[in-house]
Amino acid sequence: MQQDKDCMNTINSNSLPWLPLAPKVWIKILRLSPETESYTVIVRAEPGGVLPRHRHLDNAEIFILKGNGAHPQTGIFAQGDYVTERKGATHEPLVFQEETELLMISNGPSAFLDDNDQTLYLMDVPMLQGLMEAAH
Repeated sequence: MQQDKDCMNTINSNSLPWLPLAPKVWIKILRLSPETESYTVIVRAEPGGVLPRHRHLDNAEIFILKGNGAHPQTGIFAQGDYVTERKGATHEPLVFQEETELLMISNGPSAFLDDNDQTLYLMDVPMLQGLMEAAH
């Protein structure tokens, strides 16, 4: 990472490890902000990967870097698409049919849910910090 006098950072994402998130789904953590609970990650899924049922507890923005697919709630997506997720949006499991990569900028946690809408775990700054620590 290079840093200039104005505290701007350049991160070489190629040097970051892929960390396990879900079956056949990995993430690279680009930015964590404990102060605001926001984070930026790259998500990569193999064919057959499943992003579990979840609810966005704050707004998120997603840019599709690679791949195509169909999301149960937001519809068909393709490389180059930009998706906005509103606070409170709940999504059924997303099964990836082909290798897919996306950039996600989240203003807060996402709750992974069971079939009864009970929170199994949060994807939030502390959880992501734990993934990073476990990788070292």
